[in-house]
Parts: sequence; structure tokens; C-alpha cells
Amino acid sequence: MSNASNESGFSLVEALVALAVFAMAGVGLVQLQSHSLSTFQRVETRALADVVAQNELTQIVATQAQRPVGQREQTISYAGREWRVTTEIAATPSPRTRRAVVEVGPADARPVSRVSGFFVSPEAAS
Repeated sequence: MSNASNESGFSLVEALVALAVFAMAGVGLVQLQSHSLSTFQRVETRALADVVAQNELTQIVATQAQRPVGQREQTISYAGREWRVTTEIAATPSPRTRRAVVEVGPADARPVSRVSGFFVSPEAAS
């Protein structure tokens, strides 16, 4: 008689080693997925903040409303989130030109986007 029936299949130790290898691979994949989601959230926040900042700067430049030199802060809603928008209007060497700097971030965090542009101030143009 042969001992072939005793050698077929996996031993308990081999099965446990294989299970441990798969468990470690699974933990690595879960960590990778978690890191990917975290990165996606940061990129999404940055992209939305960029849109809010560009919209605010466009509104400043496009509307010929009087914008005094100084800084103001406001909270706006966009894409289902609250954003803190800080706008600074500064004088330039040219008396007719103003510089606008817009910083945007989540309402409870530091700014993640900053844009700037120049415009002709209607009160300085007169």
C-alpha cells in the first residue's frame, strides 16, 4: 500500500501560513484604499476651493462696483460645503489699478487656494 493518501492536501501549518500571507496582503490593500480616499478628498477640496476663488475674483473684476482698499472675510456655501473666503484689495503704484487677492478654504480649516488679479478701480478712475 502506498502513503499517497497521507500526503494529499495541505497541512494545518501550511494553511495557517497561507492565511497569514493573505491577511497581510488584505491589510495592505485596505491601507492603500484608505490613502487613496484621503488623497481624493484633498484633491476635491482643493479643486472646489479653486472654483470658489476664481468665481470671487471674476466677480470682483467683472463688476465695476466700488471696492475699498482693505481686507474682508465672508463665509459662502458652494457644492454643499461652507467656505471661508478672504478678499484683500490693495493699492498699487498706479493710482487707477488695484490688486485683489482671494484666499479660500473650508470654513473650519486654513486656506487651500489663493488667486490674485488686477483691476481698474472705478473710484480711482474718476
